[in-house]
Amino acid sequence: MKTNIKKQLKNLAIIALIAIVASCKKDKDMMEKFESFEWDAQTGSDETAPMRIFYGKFIMSDGSTGFIPSGDYLNGNWGSSGSGSMSVGEDRKKVPDSLKIVWFSYAENKFFEGHFQLPQKKMYDIFKKDYGTYKTPDGENNKSTFNTLLLAIAPQGMITLWMQGAGSIEIGTYQAKETFDIDWDSFSKNPNRYEAVKDYQKDMPVFVQDEILKGKISNQYFKNRQQRYHYTIGTNKKDFTIIDYNVDFINNEVISKTTTGLEFLTDTTKGKAIPEVIFMLIKGPFYHNLEVRIWVDLLDGKTTTENDEIQNPLEKRAFNNQLMERFKTFFEQNKDVQLYIKFDDKIVKSNIKNPVYSGKVCLKSATAEMEIPNSKVEVYDEEKL
Repeated sequence: MKTNIKKQLKNLAIIALIAIVASCKKDKDMMEKFESFEWDAQTGSDETAPMRIFYGKFIMSDGSTGFIPSGDYLNGNWGSSGSGSMSVGEDRKKVPDSLKIVWFSYAENKFFEGHFQLPQKKMYDIFKKDYGTYKTPDGENNKSTFNTLLLAIAPQGMITLWMQGAGSIEIGTYQAKETFDIDWDSFSKNPNRYEAVKDYQKDMPVFVQDEILKGKISNQYFKNRQQRYHYTIGTNKKDFTIIDYNVDFINNEVISKTTTGLEFLTDTTKGKAIPEVIFMLIKGPFYHNLEVRIWVDLLDGKTTTENDEIQNPLEKRAFNNQLMERFKTFFEQNKDVQLYIKFDDKIVKSNIKNPVYSGKVCLKSATAEMEIPNSKVEVYDEEKL
């Protein structure tokens, strides 16, 4: 009898525990759907593939909507805003669970539309996380947050969403479909579609005009920039400890210790895009910590300053293709790869007026090592910057 009572009490305790866990999960699910944060929407496209959004909205779990900036001619840099920001309703808004959008592609002379489910939980977790504070130029402490949803459009119906603020994190890429349901007169003031489109196309880069004539407008270049590889990041100096970092990637992500922690450097499970520029703060056998500025690659014949300021869209594409090809070739033949900063045996420190290069960037595996020939490494005393 006593055994049965104990068994029943144990079962009741288990049921109660399950109910508590389920209730907690339900509460968290409700928070993901209905907790509000401060954020705005921005949009952009590349100068090699200009777009104009006809209509767009974020849709929340409760059915409310927030409109996406529309009407601007978007022709900047893919992954950067070309519309400015637009406050979507109230200052504080819920996390959207889907996106509905229609746009026109001038290089392709096509309308595209799509309705996409968004990873609401992932976005909620990014909004919710504590990223600490930063000092303003006035000396005030401001809270670091993610406060922008950036949509960038590429040819053939490709649209990518990033969350930006404390860093930049790629959320997802979605595939829209061509639509023939949009009335041209409701989109453009010029009733002659052929004339209107040709007028825009004549101002596009020459190589894009050539692609239009040959029917070769493609999103492959943008897809290639999103390629991820599994590798760690480190240095060749055993007495160097990386205590802070910031990495700008070719897919427009910006990852730092603030957003992702030091474990990001050694993680190989999630994959990383190809880095362009890396900043590191290193503790070593020196009186001061070292700040290291790293250009992973430069376009052949360019200085660091010239590479940072490339304006020609064909040169920009050539640089990115050069860097992507180096990584693709090495990873096709190697696994368990580390990207590491190969400091010179004797490190010569730079100053702002006289930068000195003190190393190279390398990719290495257990069986091979490749030095990226145009990489540059500058080392500074932290307090002298």
